[in-house]
Amino acid sequence: MKFSMFFTLFITLLLAISCNKETVGPSPEDTTVFNNGLGGLGPFIQEEEIPEPVVLGTTSPAQDQADPTLECYYTNYKVAPGFDEMLALDPTTDVIYPGAMLLGESIPTGEYIPITADRTPITLSISLQNLSGSPVVVIEDPKLSTVRAGVKSILDQEVTSATPAKLSFEISEVYSEQHLKVALGANYRSAGNSVSAAFNFSQSTYSNKFLIKYIQTYYTIDMDAPAGPSDLFESLPEISTFGSASPVYVASIAYGRMVLYTVETNRSFTEVNAAFSAAFASGDGSIATQYQQTIASSNIKAVVIGGSAATAAQIINGPAEVYNYIAEGGNYSKESPGAPLSYKLRYLKAGTPVARVVLASEYAVRTCDLAYPKYRIKINSLKCNDCPEVGDPEIYGRITGRAYVNGSAVGAKAEWKKSRDNAWEIHEGQEYGLGLSADVELYRPDYNADYIKVDGWLKERDAGDDDDLGADSHIVALKDIQLNIPVYGMLTFSGNVDVKYTLERLR
Repeated sequence: MKFSMFFTLFITLLLAISCNKETVGPSPEDTTVFNNGLGGLGPFIQEEEIPEPVVLGTTSPAQDQADPTLECYYTNYKVAPGFDEMLALDPTTDVIYPGAMLLGESIPTGEYIPITADRTPITLSISLQNLSGSPVVVIEDPKLSTVRAGVKSILDQEVTSATPAKLSFEISEVYSEQHLKVALGANYRSAGNSVSAAFNFSQSTYSNKFLIKYIQTYYTIDMDAPAGPSDLFESLPEISTFGSASPVYVASIAYGRMVLYTVETNRSFTEVNAAFSAAFASGDGSIATQYQQTIASSNIKAVVIGGSAATAAQIINGPAEVYNYIAEGGNYSKESPGAPLSYKLRYLKAGTPVARVVLASEYAVRTCDLAYPKYRIKINSLKCNDCPEVGDPEIYGRITGRAYVNGSAVGAKAEWKKSRDNAWEIHEGQEYGLGLSADVELYRPDYNADYIKVDGWLKERDAGDDDDLGADSHIVALKDIQLNIPVYGMLTFSGNVDVKYTLERLR
């Protein structure tokens, strides 16, 4: 009887314990409701993706005040590229780590608000294949401190062979401080501050700004995707905890070293790209003279992330320093494990789709054309070599230098003019300085079709019939008058009188 009573009590206790074990964690019904609730949350609200810049409008051209030869206008653009991976730029951040959960609605704003909840264990793995031990670690209680400890336990293992970094090199033109965020591909609010400080967006004397990203990726640390969103929680939070958008988690982080070069220059995109490509490929920074000149004439700074160098912008003094910055981080090692460079977000819902982040920017591009070239027409001198009159000849007539656009005379003219009653007595064989000059500014001339014409006619006054010395005319196309290279010419009248002139392009 006693045995039967004790046996019954034992079975009852065993069943109670068994029931308690089964009720630990969310019930299947709660799990279904939770997963369906998360599935009902949409992606975070952000700008529509615009992969390539679109024109919003253009300002009217206006003469540049600093350089009157130029006419400038602004074209306003909008661009909103989407990114599957974002640059981290801030290795010390406490919200971006493998397995971290974030409020989805905080991603477009750059706030990245963490979600605090009772978490189930997660499994992380590293892409390195040459470790002495396992590349996998299980994080029992996922949070910043435990994830850091787990990652450290993997990286503390010995490396059995060299691990060359995966290299990438990208150059982008930057038009404004807001546009820099797009060029960087960085969204977290504090990211990019040191890079932005390296540019002078308000008072720079350079016409172009470029951002060069040289990335040396050592490895990635990835989190195993859950079978369902509820699998990541010990106890299920209220759906309202996540706000209006689907939450996200950090699914993957790439580690390594990155050098960001900020370049302010008057050189073109092609010239800067060629110079840096040559420096990176040189092996020691030795490059051709033309590339050296491009780098020497530019204001270049380097921001290093994931290396021993300071993260503040450092001034680059030549091609060798450009190369030295990248040569320091060519391989992963236990002593140089790198820093977080980029991360991938996934939505916490069935299938864990990638949370693509759109970065939008509006910016203005200034375009200037040489619209106001300026020319100087000078009638220099007159000389009678063999005038028909015996004694001192008396010359009258007209010599004119003038610009022509579309076949019509425009602007000021240089002109010598004498009437018969006011004939000029000169001495044969003597050259007389005339010193006549006119400056003319033209608006967008056709350099092939438009021209400057110097022409005239001369006569020698006599007591009887005057001697006609004839006419002469020279036409010089604008394309043949180069900047700061004078064109010298001479009109000749009947082989007796020479008139010298000079045409100059001043700007």
